[in-house]
Parts: sequence; C-alpha cells; structure tokens
Amino acid sequence: MGRPFLSFATALGRIRLGWTAEGICALCFAEGIDREEAQQAPAWVQDAVRRLMNHLAGQPQDLSGIPVDLSNLTPFQRRVAEVLRATRPGQTISYGEVALLAGRPGAARAVGQAVKTNPILVLVPCHRVVAADGPGGWSAFGSPERKTRLLELERLTAG
Repeated sequence: MGRPFLSFATALGRIRLGWTAEGICALCFAEGIDREEAQQAPAWVQDAVRRLMNHLAGQPQDLSGIPVDLSNLTPFQRRVAEVLRATRPGQTISYGEVALLAGRPGAARAVGQAVKTNPILVLVPCHRVVAADGPGGWSAFGSPERKTRLLELERLTAG
C-alpha cells in the first residue's frame, strides 16, 4: 500500500502532498492534476495544508515546525535538507555554502543535484539556494517567478 496523498489548490498552483507517521514526505506542484485528491488526513496534516494555503496566498506563516520525513533521502541529501531548513525565511544561500555546511566543501554540484531532486518543496526550502553570482536559472518550482514569490513571502514573514 502506498503512502497517503492529497492535492489542493493554492495561489501559486495545485500542490500534491504525501505523508507518513513521521511527517510530510512529498510536496510538489502538480500542474497535471485538475481535481482534488481527498484522503482522510490526520489533524496535523490538515493544519499543514491550511498553513501552506495561507502562506502561499500572501499570509506568511512559520512553516518550520511542520514535521518532514527525510527517511527516503540519501545521507547527503538529508544533510542538505537540514541545512536548508536551518536557514532563516527570506535568506538565500549559495550552493557552495550549503556544501560547506553539509560537511562536503567543494560539492556545490552535488548540492545542485540534491536540490533538483528535493521531494518536499517549500518545507525543505530549496528555493533559498542561489548561484554564487545571482539567482541561477534552474528552479524546482517550474518557474523562476515561483521561486521569487516564495522568497518574497518569506521576507514578509521575517520582516
């Protein structure tokens, strides 16, 4: 039996969210899904959905307390995720800085691969990672505009 999932509409697009008993294990923008996927979700998942919807609608929320399940990640991907979750909302960090903080100085490309395959968007805030010389061209969010919008929302929270 697979993990439970649900999907819901937000101001930035439809999201598909999966969870385990430990936390959110998957969160992605789901452009191809045009209907709600309803699963009986525990109260903590319903709260996470409400907070995400409010946050993405321009009512900044502190999302750091929403539990995530990183057990399907490699040890390095987990370290990258932990570094990203430890960055402040609205703060950006370079691939090289993430590599250093994850214990692998010089592994900026490996960080890029970990960010590219991040299964828990927004809650593992890969949108905070930028190239050393600017925002960079690739975005896990389908568009650089979405990445920019998420950072703007976080800056409102931090401000």
